[in-house]
Amino acid sequence: MSISRNILLCTFCQSLFSDARQLRCGHSFCYRCIVSQFDNTSNRIVCSRCKRIHHYESFSHFEMSLIVDAFVMSLVTEHRRKTTIQSTPLLAFTLEQILERSPAPFLIAKCAECSLRKELVVCPECEQVICFECISQHQLIVNNNVKESWLKCQDTWNLICEKSMLFDEQQFDLKSYTYTLQSRIEKRSNFLLQTITKWQKIYENKIDQQSEILNNICQEIIAHYQSIDQHVQIFLNSKDPDPIKAEHVYQEITEFKSKLRQKLKELNEYSNKFPTYSLSNFDYSLLGTISMETTHANLKLTIDDDNSEVNIEDKPEIDDDQSTDSDESQQTIQETSNTQEVIESDTTSQSKTLESIPNKKLLWSLHFKFVPQYISLYRQSILFASDRWGFVSTWTYTNARTKPTPKKSFVLFPQFRIGAWSRVYVESFSVYKPYICVFVKGSDESLANFIAFFTHTGQLQMKVEYDHRYTLRQLICDESSKGNCIWAVDRAMHCIYKHDLPRINKEIKSSLSTHKIATHLNDRSCDVIRMAVNQNILALLDSRTQIVTLYDKTTEKEIGIYSAEYLPTGENKLWRVEIFPDNSLLLRFDDDERTGDRSQVIHHIVVHVKKNESSKKYEAKSQIQATNVYGFAIGSESEVIAGLRKPNCFEGLINCYV
Repeated sequence: MSISRNILLCTFCQSLFSDARQLRCGHSFCYRCIVSQFDNTSNRIVCSRCKRIHHYESFSHFEMSLIVDAFVMSLVTEHRRKTTIQSTPLLAFTLEQILERSPAPFLIAKCAECSLRKELVVCPECEQVICFECISQHQLIVNNNVKESWLKCQDTWNLICEKSMLFDEQQFDLKSYTYTLQSRIEKRSNFLLQTITKWQKIYENKIDQQSEILNNICQEIIAHYQSIDQHVQIFLNSKDPDPIKAEHVYQEITEFKSKLRQKLKELNEYSNKFPTYSLSNFDYSLLGTISMETTHANLKLTIDDDNSEVNIEDKPEIDDDQSTDSDESQQTIQETSNTQEVIESDTTSQSKTLESIPNKKLLWSLHFKFVPQYISLYRQSILFASDRWGFVSTWTYTNARTKPTPKKSFVLFPQFRIGAWSRVYVESFSVYKPYICVFVKGSDESLANFIAFFTHTGQLQMKVEYDHRYTLRQLICDESSKGNCIWAVDRAMHCIYKHDLPRINKEIKSSLSTHKIATHLNDRSCDVIRMAVNQNILALLDSRTQIVTLYDKTTEKEIGIYSAEYLPTGENKLWRVEIFPDNSLLLRFDDDERTGDRSQVIHHIVVHVKKNESSKKYEAKSQIQATNVYGFAIGSESEVIAGLRKPNCFEGLINCYV
């Protein structure tokens, strides 16, 4: 009976089913029990077996939806019948059966039970000889054996029924999950096809544009060459060459050489920008790769096909006649060819350098309600993310390999916020114990610039107007043993300031009102827009010179620089820097972020560089391929936590790379 409890007993009343009714999920209960569990307020009921919530329009709709479980009721009926039968003595055989199988006349021998010599009969079950006095006791033993065998059969049947019901439930869940997975695959497939089509059109347009530019350059060179060739032929075929005309032809050839050098540079520049699509092996990529390849050879073939008599690398025909420019022309062509080879070599080296940088591996990704402008990792335990208007979310952070768990979200300035926009915006965001320190600017003149201190749960502690003559871009709260201060940069006086790090509310005003000049910047024309710190070093990014200057926090002296010229990033500008624990740098190059249009797609080059002690130059170690990258944080395991804006919306992602 205990094994069949889950099948024959109602989970509410713990009795045998009475008028069993079935819910949509397939679980059955007594009619009276299930009606008593219906919530008339919300018109719903919760299944006690699978915890699923069933909603109905009304009680009558709920009552009509209940299905009579005839199968369960038949099991209950059969169980009651068998229980009634088993309450009476179970007869394995009757006296008539014994007499039929016993010999006549009866044998006189020892009884198998009492070992006395008496008249014996044969048991129809075990075929032993039993006397008439022991037959009743023997019959009881046989009955008990039969009953025990029957109970084992019942237990096996109940176990099979229970596993069958579990299989049906798992089959239903599996079908539901399969349908969900199929829908996600179809949705993702459609998205990928749309993306491929979109970028195919973009690159086709780029190819057409670059091809047109290259053709124009070729046609201009051909036309100029043909013009000079005609003038030279006329001059050479004249019977009485005029020295003045010879000087004019010579001057024209000299100008053509100069122009030819310029056109070769333009040709090299546009050929490097010419995108070509190359199919790769299916073992590596299904879509192939977009690579930038030099197309001088193809362009030269195009020129030769247009006019077989024109070839830039051929020497002019005046070399065979009396021309004072023959040797110089030959030397110029040779120099041009060498220049072209050097340019092609440099271009190939740069292109190869960018393509050979390995990509960092994405470990996990989090969703953020708005654009994560600032990311901060507090003591490897709490991850903070904030948008530009003061919406903050926090997660419990364990390590780089474990995805953080959500903790809390709050708004720093709810009185100024209207939807996704606010009258104040956060210019700098930093976290230390026990505060969140933000530098805030107002969207109009009625709101002054100020620094605000909040608890880690978003409770405002104090805000102080920060009256300086310059536009502050960033404050860094440095809690390390060699810092223990608030770093600030005076862009007008070209100084690095250090404020004492306040630990309690009454220290905040006095700490911000006094400061110490840590060092003076050497270049008075520099414009420091970003700072970064680790345990030992302070880094300053100058937007004008595209140089990162490194200072020792203990000696407050300059210890090195990084120049953006070390990487072939094209027209991208260095706009952000972070420092790893091993003093290597994380650099973000932006393409055109300063337009003010935050809805556009911003293509970034994010590279991890490290100084080679032997060559004293920074070398690229890895990179992050992403667009619309904003905040950064670096963990103790050198993991990079980056904030990104999702395409075509103002929501964000927080990704972790190693």
